[in-house]
Amino acid sequence: MKPILIKVGAFADNQITIIERSDPYFNTPFHFHPECELVYVTESNGKRIVGDSIESFDVGDMVFLGPHIPHVWYNDESYYKNNEALKARSVVIYFPKDIFGDKFYGLPETKALTDLFHRAQRGMKIIGPTYDLLKDQILQLPKKEGLERIISLLSILKVLTETRDVQYLASTGYSHAFNAKDNHKIDEVFKYVMSNFSKEISLQDVASITNLSPQSFCRFFKNRTKKSFVQFLNEVRIGHACKRLTEEDWSIAEIAYSCGFKNLSNFNRFFKEIVGKTPKEYKNELRLKEA
Repeated sequence: MKPILIKVGAFADNQITIIERSDPYFNTPFHFHPECELVYVTESNGKRIVGDSIESFDVGDMVFLGPHIPHVWYNDESYYKNNEALKARSVVIYFPKDIFGDKFYGLPETKALTDLFHRAQRGMKIIGPTYDLLKDQILQLPKKEGLERIISLLSILKVLTETRDVQYLASTGYSHAFNAKDNHKIDEVFKYVMSNFSKEISLQDVASITNLSPQSFCRFFKNRTKKSFVQFLNEVRIGHACKRLTEEDWSIAEIAYSCGFKNLSNFNRFFKEIVGKTPKEYKNELRLKEA
């Protein structure tokens, strides 16, 4: 899960960069950059990693990221099978935090912006009425130019400074220990896990991808991600189980085995540790919401 540093500013330094993505699948590797980023997924689903947070995402996922927070959106396996009916689409807005200059941020009126950028270093998922308010503004932003684009961006940021409709993604105090060296190794491990989590995965399997011994790989992974590989794998599996509990009318046992767990009691235990409730409680809550 080690990200690479990318230079978004290569598109154009010190300006707002907007990309409307439409691809068979999201293909950007796990990465970080000094720019702020606002992402609105308009089509596709999969897994999203922001810092040490691992969650499923779906159509409508809206996330604001501060500078240097590692992140990636990976689509579900079906998107990598040349299915022309599936597309990964999103609107992504990049801008450097200091785009307006030091004097602008020195104004008392912009203190809330400075606070927003600080909070966004954990990543912020935007939900509720704020999500409803911003989605059309984000979709309209690529059509705007010049001063109108800047004003529209400031309008979006103003809403974010005032709202409580957010879920913070990375844990409090999260900081990464990544550098430019061997960036591709963890990214390849991550791709392997996303494609094979439903099967048995041994430490030897993933260590071989990085050309490390299992013991060295465990130290390497824990140092970079602040969690063990087993913990990471269980979080990926439980995240997928949550999605299946939401979408499919399978028994809890069927879902457990389909997500790579060989033992139902272990599945129940890890589910409770990660989600905070049992799979049965989670499923019952979903039914109540649908009623």
